[in-house]
Amino acid sequence: MSNEKVRFFRAPDLPEVELYQTNGVFGSVDRHVHSVFSASVTVSGLRIHETRRGKVPVPPNGILIVNVGEMHGSLASGAASATRALRIQPRFLRKIIAEITGRQDDILPLRQSVIQEAQLARQLLEVQSMLIASPSRLEKETRILGLFYQLYSRHSLENLPIVRMGQEKKSIARACEYLQACTTENVSLETLSEIAGLSPFHFSRLFTKEVGVPPHAYQVQVRLQKATDLLAAGCSVTDVAFATGFCDQSHLQKAFKRKYGITPGQYGER
Repeated sequence: MSNEKVRFFRAPDLPEVELYQTNGVFGSVDRHVHSVFSASVTVSGLRIHETRRGKVPVPPNGILIVNVGEMHGSLASGAASATRALRIQPRFLRKIIAEITGRQDDILPLRQSVIQEAQLARQLLEVQSMLIASPSRLEKETRILGLFYQLYSRHSLENLPIVRMGQEKKSIARACEYLQACTTENVSLETLSEIAGLSPFHFSRLFTKEVGVPPHAYQVQVRLQKATDLLAAGCSVTDVAFATGFCDQSHLQKAFKRKYGITPGQYGER
């Protein structure tokens, strides 16, 4: 007898990425094949995963990997558990792998059914939370690339030829200038990398190396700097949020307080 609670979530700007959350006491699931890639973290409790190679326990902070087209199932443990899964459509996965390795039209399997790395599990959970909370497409795409770089560079069946970085400082400068000029745009990683003349993965890594923060974090800093100028000029918080690219006043409030330690309203009163 199962007592299950299941939730799905898809970000409108990334429909090929799905979040799948479960809570409760689950019954057995017959063997089946996924048409998507799945990486799920056991938040609490214990799951028992079943593959052709046998039964594998997935303890708390364990990451269960299901490659595209892989047969798998699960056995009832009789205890409550909670999981958080990230599911990727094959077309988007091919794009991610091509960015990381330079290999086109390839879906590379990960070698382990269960990865037990607490830091990687935390990163996966943080990306899942960010996908729900963040309005920034640039942040979503950048952090997904970073997550899959960690997964595939450390756990692929093959030794991957990671794309090398150069010293294209002028390319990064062009991207910075664009972000400074277009603060209201919810720019994608692909658009920004095209401006720089680099691949998205190469651009993301090089930008972080040259600037010191990833592209989405730099974008927030540029927006906040413009916000202080507008607030000092007497603009309302609502108008400032709209003029600086924050999706609403609440997101501006949170980002502003995190950076400056005061709210936009308090800054405007100075």
